[in-house]
Amino acid sequence: MNQILKLLRLKNYDTIIAAIAGYIIVYVFTLHSGIGVSPDSVVYLSTARNIHAHGLFNDFANKPMVIFPLLYPIFLSITMFMTNHDPMVFAPILNPFLFAIAIYISGRMMERFVNHSRWYQQIALFSLTLSPCLLEIYSMLWSETIFVILLLLFMIFLSKYLKSPSIKNLIVISIITGLACVTRYAGITLIATGGLMLILSYNLTNRNKIIHGFIFTIISSSLLIANLMHNHAHSPTLTGDREKSVTSVFNNIYYFGYVLCDWLPLPENSYFIAFVVSASLIILFSIVFFRRFIGRIHFESYENISTAFFAIYGLFMILSATFSRYELFSSRLVSPAFIPMVWGGSSMIMLYRDSVSHKSRIWVTVIILFIFGCFQINQLKDDFENYDGVKDAGIPGYTEDPWNKDSEIVNFLRRNYKSFQPGYSLYSNSDEAIYFFTGIPCSMLPHKLSQQEKKDFYSTEKCYLIWFDDTSNTELLSMEEALRHKNMAILYQFSNGAIYITKEQSGGQ
Repeated sequence: MNQILKLLRLKNYDTIIAAIAGYIIVYVFTLHSGIGVSPDSVVYLSTARNIHAHGLFNDFANKPMVIFPLLYPIFLSITMFMTNHDPMVFAPILNPFLFAIAIYISGRMMERFVNHSRWYQQIALFSLTLSPCLLEIYSMLWSETIFVILLLLFMIFLSKYLKSPSIKNLIVISIITGLACVTRYAGITLIATGGLMLILSYNLTNRNKIIHGFIFTIISSSLLIANLMHNHAHSPTLTGDREKSVTSVFNNIYYFGYVLCDWLPLPENSYFIAFVVSASLIILFSIVFFRRFIGRIHFESYENISTAFFAIYGLFMILSATFSRYELFSSRLVSPAFIPMVWGGSSMIMLYRDSVSHKSRIWVTVIILFIFGCFQINQLKDDFENYDGVKDAGIPGYTEDPWNKDSEIVNFLRRNYKSFQPGYSLYSNSDEAIYFFTGIPCSMLPHKLSQQEKKDFYSTEKCYLIWFDDTSNTELLSMEEALRHKNMAILYQFSNGAIYITKEQSGGQ
């Protein structure tokens, strides 16, 4: 607690200014149409509403939410209780505030970096505040908005624990890690990072390493185990239906590097460059971390913890994508690695600068400023391009104008959703959109590889099929395949979609 209070002391105005600037930027980004909403956001939103209204962890289809951990919907439901406002109303205020908190904590942490160069800390803070990656996640209704803050708190208290390995400090980092695990399943990378640094700690005897490691593992994993038990009680799977991966480990290294090159001023479309950048950074960060351990160089520093986390998170994402199928790596999926990448990478550069002679240091400083300049110019270019889009159309997703205002099929559904006959099932290739715009539950079209889902869909005698042309999910049945195996007739045709009904009942509509 004292550590948090120290961080909250209003001393340095550059950190306060950066936090205020971060708040204003996210707020301005969401002015046109409010907070951004993706299909995942609809799951979080609907579950939060069900928790608040009924005390149930159910999503928009009134089924237990198992594909994501429960903490973020719980967090949203708490904001509903405290503000008496729906998350869609309060999020344009909440998310900028969360971003300001993340920036402020980051700024105060950088004041405790090994390198005390004021200009370096200000440039690094400036880079975080204007990061397109961070601005994107804090402009959306996503769980990463609190995961990033938990990651920063984890670094703070892990550093404190490594310097003073008391049971009290251990319990604090264990609780923070546990909360991160039920915010995103990738939170287990915090367990791996904390466990690795605990094992390698100089300030613990082997006996205490075993005892503390056991305590850390039990406490940090307890909430995740409880979440998985809840999932298993309501679903045949622990984390929802996840198909086998169709991408090799080498392709996943490339996809991870594609995101990194997009963050850096590098050509991301080159397979060779993206692959080399991804593999090289993970290897480099791993080597630097273990060299610091062997040489006992700033092992407990925030920079070293960032270095370890980046390598572990990168390896986890690449390996998990190799065994389990989910969307290709995006800036959002890799976003927890952004701050550790900036801190870990820049700290290596600054340590090298400090190791050279005074004459050479001037030239090294010029090169560093050039690298930071290229990096920031790339970020500013992306920021201006993103703002040019959102200022007129809104944040990409369901609140964007093409969906929220200009969609012919969406406007029809808003006016006529009550005309759907009772007893008829609703299927769609965008079931989240149906709920978001009408508030009624809808089932997703079957996945191509799920024989049971296809069997259930084809055996449904009375149903509507609502098809959105604007949605492209190649894992689901195509409209042609669905109609080829199911006798349906078109009920309404729109410029960007259509509504079908089981053919036997079409005459009465």
